[in-house]
Amino acid sequence: MLVRDARLAIAYPMSFWTGWVALIGQVVTFYFISKLIGSSRSFGVNGRALPYFDYVVVNLAFLRFQNVAMHSFQQAIRGWQMLGTVEAILVTPTGLPLLILSSGLFGFLLTLVQIAVFLGIATLFGLDLSHVNSGTALFFLLLTVLSMSTLGIFSAASIMSFKQEPPTALLVGGLASFLGGVLFPVSKLPPFLQALSWLLPITHSLNGIRGAVGGATVWDCRGDALWLAVMTALLFPVSLYVFGRSVRRAKMDGTLGSY
Repeated sequence: MLVRDARLAIAYPMSFWTGWVALIGQVVTFYFISKLIGSSRSFGVNGRALPYFDYVVVNLAFLRFQNVAMHSFQQAIRGWQMLGTVEAILVTPTGLPLLILSSGLFGFLLTLVQIAVFLGIATLFGLDLSHVNSGTALFFLLLTVLSMSTLGIFSAASIMSFKQEPPTALLVGGLASFLGGVLFPVSKLPPFLQALSWLLPITHSLNGIRGAVGGATVWDCRGDALWLAVMTALLFPVSLYVFGRSVRRAKMDGTLGSY
């Protein structure tokens, strides 16, 4: 499935390469926006002031994991439905967890490469990565992928049941940009919105990633790490169960191949 998805992506060069061009445009855009905003301790960790550019490009880079998690799984299921291959795929003896997780593998690997390129371009514009704690970054990277995948699997289950793409990506994407601390610190929000922000996994993921970029250890970010670990442990198996139930129900009522 990884090789198949890679071949499909490369088979449409215009779509594939415009995504890479967009990376450069996003970095350049926020570089000039950052010229309007001075450095602040609100953007840094451990009381250290950081430029807005350093704050926002790290957030935008790793926000991509949420986007790919929300789209990869549901687009795979929707694509199978529209092509008429969903029955052929889901009636094979391959386990459902393996099928659904494999459907997002290429998307996550491509996103990882895009993040590396994104941050590499940003360093040319002044992003400081000299204090990165690699261990903390890898730890939160894993937690981010797992926690975001949970949302994507729930979304795929919804498509299997209702044959329509849910507004999850739009709602979660909008909430992430506004409440998750992507474009501005959560501390600038009113208290009741800060409480709502605390419920979003992207908030804790970005806190941990920014901490890792600033040199923080996992222990320094233990609150965010614990939140992500507990929620992932609770919801990941539930999401796989819900997806399995939606597939079994579709098989029983004869709507597996419907779209």
